[in-house]
Formats: sequence, C-alpha cells, structure tokens
Amino acid sequence: MSDDFEPLGTGPTATVYSGLYLALKVYPPVDQDVLDAFHEEQAALVPLRDQAPILPVDEVMDAGDGRPALQMELCSTSLAGLVAGSGPLLLPDVLSVGHAVASAVAAAHRVGVVHGGLTPHNVLFHPSGAPVVADFGLALRRAFPVVTGEYTAPETARDGTRDERSDLHGLGGVLHLALTGAPPNAEDVTWPDAPPELVRLVRRLLADDPADRPSTADTVVRHLSALLDPNEPEEETTPPEDTEEPPARRKRVRVRTVAGIVAAASVLATVPNLIHDQLSDPPSAAPAKPATTTTTTAAATTTLTLADPTDAGAHVDLAWEAPDGFTFAVVVAPEKRAPQVLIAHRNRAMRVPVEAGVKYCFLVQATDGARVLETKPKAIRGATCKV
Repeated sequence: MSDDFEPLGTGPTATVYSGLYLALKVYPPVDQDVLDAFHEEQAALVPLRDQAPILPVDEVMDAGDGRPALQMELCSTSLAGLVAGSGPLLLPDVLSVGHAVASAVAAAHRVGVVHGGLTPHNVLFHPSGAPVVADFGLALRRAFPVVTGEYTAPETARDGTRDERSDLHGLGGVLHLALTGAPPNAEDVTWPDAPPELVRLVRRLLADDPADRPSTADTVVRHLSALLDPNEPEEETTPPEDTEEPPARRKRVRVRTVAGIVAAASVLATVPNLIHDQLSDPPSAAPAKPATTTTTTAAATTTLTLADPTDAGAHVDLAWEAPDGFTFAVVVAPEKRAPQVLIAHRNRAMRVPVEAGVKYCFLVQATDGARVLETKPKAIRGATCKV
C-alpha cells in the first residue's frame, strides 16, 4: 500500500485506507470471474452518476497478491459515525437522508443492480454535505461468507438471500438508526416527534417476511417525497401500495444536503473561493486575532471563535470556542486544490492531516439546526485566504 494512504477502518471482509481526497477499499484475493462480474455491475451504474446519489468506484486496482482495491472519493463520515457522535438526526434530516438513500437504491434496482449489504455504514456524506450510498453490488459479497449483523435482513441471515426486498430491509435499518439513534433490533426504542406515517413505513420496511415489505424502492421514494413536501397533494395517508411512481414524481428525486449536520449550503458556497488562485507570502504584521463570527438574536449573542492553527508539519491542530448545542464542520482548503469538509460532530478540536510544504486555509462552520455560524478563514504557511 502506498505511503500516501493510511488505514481508516477494517470491516468483515475489507480494509479501507484514506488519502487526502481518495479512499481505497481493499478486499482479500478473488478470482477473475468475480472481478468480471463486479465490472459489469459497475458499468450498469455509470449512467446513474449524474442522476442518483451513488458513490461510484472510479478505478479497480491491484493491491498485490490478487487483492482488488476499489478507488473512490473520500467522504467526510458515515451515517453510523454521525449518529454515534451526535445522536439521532433532526426529523427534516431523517427525511432528507432517507429520500436520498431510497432514490439511490431505486435507481440501482432499475438497472438490475442490487446493493446486497445496505447499512448506515455505507451511507456516506460527500464533502458538500450531500448523502451518497457506497458499496453497490453482489459480485464481491458473494465471494465471501455471509457476515450477519444488526442490519442483516432475516432471509439473508437464514439462507444468504440478497435481493431487492433485502435492500428494502436495509433501508428500513438506515431510517430506524437516523430517527431513533438505535439499530432496528434495539429494545425500548422511542420515536420522538416522528409522523405516524413514517413510523408505519419504517416498520413495514423492517418486516420479517419480505412479502410484507413494499415491493419497490420507488414506492418508498414516493412516500418520503410526500413527507418532505406535505403541501403537495398525496392520495394515500398510509405507506402506499406497490404501485409505480408517476413520472411527475420521479422528476422530483434530488440530492439534499443535511443542513442540520453538515453546515448549510449558503456557507459551503463560499468554500471554493477560500484560497486565491495565486498565493502570496504573508505580510509582515502582528499575529492575527482569532477569527470570530457572532450572531445576534433578541435572546442572546452567539460567538464562534477559531484559534490560530498549530502547524506540526504532518498535521495541524485546530481548536475553537462556541456555545453548547452546536455541531461543527471543518473546511480544509489546500493550495490550488478542491477543499474538503471534515465533520467534527460536537467536538471543539480536531487534528487534521496535511502535506508538508503545502499552504492551507481553514475555517469552522457550526449549526444548531436553526442557525449557521462560520469563522473567518485562518492560514498556515503563508496562504492568503479570501474573506
């Protein structure tokens, strides 16, 4: 494995390595027939890149000894990690994430690709804040023994069945965790402020008998669309029967960012301009004061303050001050490269890996679901940051 990649995590069958902007998922050795089947699945997904929130595999490489390494974009965090750090999502974010995941699954099913292992661990967040679904396909999964867990469909645990209906069970598990903070087999789960229609839909998706689940992911997309846009007329008040989604509704499928978690789009829109195309040496001046953004309301004054970054060569230590109740994201903008958004959850410090000799700007974003705050950018190594 290249020195540019570091281990990020190990699952039941594969190990994920992270670079600055890329991730590599390395599997144990497989034969060529498995790789050929995997390539066919990925080829079927290629036309969906601009239509559905699916994280594509950009390249399949050889990690040595017949081990395939799947290269893809490095995402900020997973839904599982997000909930572990910050608790259940706000209801609007539950619906947004659920809609995106259902849309991805529905699109893949239409081209004949089954996910086969949908869990909150492969629902990821793009640096923009948009949820995407990774790890589509059965070829590699069938090459290894079935590993059961909290999100495994009953039929998969029983006889290894992986199909469209087991994907719907996985979607139910994703919604359950996002809404309650617990996996679907947890006891004494509460459904805080959840619409009865959503609770019924989740329970139907998690039905032990596949025949009791919706027959298509398109049906789930349709129902979540109605919950997201309650003012639009919807004929049914319970989870819809197994009917085709009307074309007019299909046009409404879109990727939504999770505004309550990964700071709002109005904040992220400024990120690409964070660093000038041409960086100049810093002016000779007194040390800059901490970057601060203050939001004033009739009730209180809220301040987010980023301290000067501490450059340790291979990493930078960041720290900031803010009131309780906020979730944080750190924008990392290297010289002449695309910025990256790292989720800090409710932590007020982060160690960020950096490349030696590269100039960087950093800023911190915060949201409590209603307000969005942002610090001014702070620079290291002579970077000139746009304000």
